[in-house]
Amino acid sequence: MCPHGLKARYSMQSCCPSSFMKAFMMRHLHSTKRITWMDKMTNKDILERTGLPAMEDLLIRKKLWWTGHLMTMSPDRLPQQILYSQLSSGHRKRGRPRLLFKDTIKRNLKLRDIKTDSRTSQQRDKLRAK
Repeated sequence: MCPHGLKARYSMQSCCPSSFMKAFMMRHLHSTKRITWMDKMTNKDILERTGLPAMEDLLIRKKLWWTGHLMTMSPDRLPQQILYSQLSSGHRKRGRPRLLFKDTIKRNLKLRDIKTDSRTSQQRDKLRAK
């Protein structure tokens, strides 16, 4: 069950994609390594045995890589313009606001104990000056 109380399968997938991807990954690792439920191995043991990182780590790594790539882009590129843009009009739905990509990146940086320094903003300013 999704922590947000959603019941439909497709709405749960859009709500919590990492849990479904984790289950997909573990199901296929079980089948490729021929591990059954009777072997009573935890997911952590299987990941250690295969030498693979957890799905959350893979997702965080890819998001941080993409953000670093965005930081080196020139400011006239569309992905960087979208990252730093703000909506000028419109309204949001009631309830808890959806997390933005920027918010998830900040959370991931904090989880990994990566400090953001002024060097990134200096690089961004240099690229904008060109």
